[in-house]
Amino acid sequence: MPETGASAMRRARGSTALLHLVRSVPIGGWAARVPEIRRQVGADEALWSVANTVASVGNVVGLALVVSPAGRIRNETFAPIGAGLVLLTVPITAASTGLAATVVGLTTWAFVAHLMDVPMGAMALAVQRRYRRPIMGSFDACFAAGTLAGAALGTLAAATGVQPWVRLATTSAVLGLGLAVTVRWLPTEAFQVTTDLRSSARRRFNRTMLPIAAMAFLSGYVSESVVLWCALYVADTMAGGPVAGGIAYTCPVTAGAATLLFVDRATVRVGMIRLVRMSTLIGVGGLGVCLLIDSPVAATAGFVILSIGVAAVNPSIYTPAGSRPELTTSESVSVVEVAQMPGAAIAAPALIAALSSLAGLRVALGTVVVATAALTLLISRSPGTGRPVAPRPHCTGGPQSGRFEVEAQRVNLREDEG
Repeated sequence: MPETGASAMRRARGSTALLHLVRSVPIGGWAARVPEIRRQVGADEALWSVANTVASVGNVVGLALVVSPAGRIRNETFAPIGAGLVLLTVPITAASTGLAATVVGLTTWAFVAHLMDVPMGAMALAVQRRYRRPIMGSFDACFAAGTLAGAALGTLAAATGVQPWVRLATTSAVLGLGLAVTVRWLPTEAFQVTTDLRSSARRRFNRTMLPIAAMAFLSGYVSESVVLWCALYVADTMAGGPVAGGIAYTCPVTAGAATLLFVDRATVRVGMIRLVRMSTLIGVGGLGVCLLIDSPVAATAGFVILSIGVAAVNPSIYTPAGSRPELTTSESVSVVEVAQMPGAAIAAPALIAALSSLAGLRVALGTVVVATAALTLLISRSPGTGRPVAPRPHCTGGPQSGRFEVEAQRVNLREDEG
């Protein structure tokens, strides 16, 4: 992509945003049709739970495989391949009439979706560097909006009697057409081949990346815990009933998505460190206090406050990760993805379920408050937070070949330590 020209920058941003929609719209569309798909394959709640547990293997395998080629295969090649496979897999899975085929489809979907994650994050950071100001929040907002839009379209299709696979195939066709048109606009970065995987792993998981990895783990844990447990807590523990539980799920998700629209502007205004400190402290206080009140309304308010409070965290993880001069952008993003997945996919469901069985869900959700408080402390210890993104040498050939060019990578982030 040419380094000059506002139109080229907008095209790169738009094409990268479309990748976020390809990743997120099917998630919302699938979630809205789960009851019908479950009846279609003849699975009860227990079998469906087992099916989703088995399918989570795809998350682990996909993430493990995508980490190895990160920085070895060009992002503008890797991401569209993953996106195309996602768009192909989802409607086929929805059309399955047997449980075994559905499990295979869900596992494949989880696997190919992770093929997108690292290159998609790396390209978002590449666009941000070209804009020279924070825009990672807008990509997260795009992802959240895609999930909500997919759920809304799925609900509308269900109300009008459209089969799940037909609706998902239509969405895949539209997104696939957009991807075909915009794929040539994806941002490209100079490429450096890494031949030694063991050496690459040692370089990625170094001491300076540990605070960022810890923040990624905690961010995944907090965000996924709200999604998984807020409705159950309000509906059952607070005896609010299923309607209140549905509201308790919808309100925090919508509030978090809306807050992401303002994260980039707030980062410029107050600085990354100060913004994350203030917002996470608000989230800690909001959920902590509301967990002490026996009221479905208070509980819902607590989850909303927390969702607003942690909205700025994820963009504030990727930006400093992408500023590490000793790593390529893809390698840095792969560290974030590896750390975030166990927090979201393992700790959030398993730890809270175990603690809930021992001491109750209210006490178990106290770990979410503690994790959010830890984010408040870790943001100051993450290298690169609140500073201009350091210039990175770009290589057009192998490790020792080609000419190096220095690209200005300054992001307008204030360093507010106090």
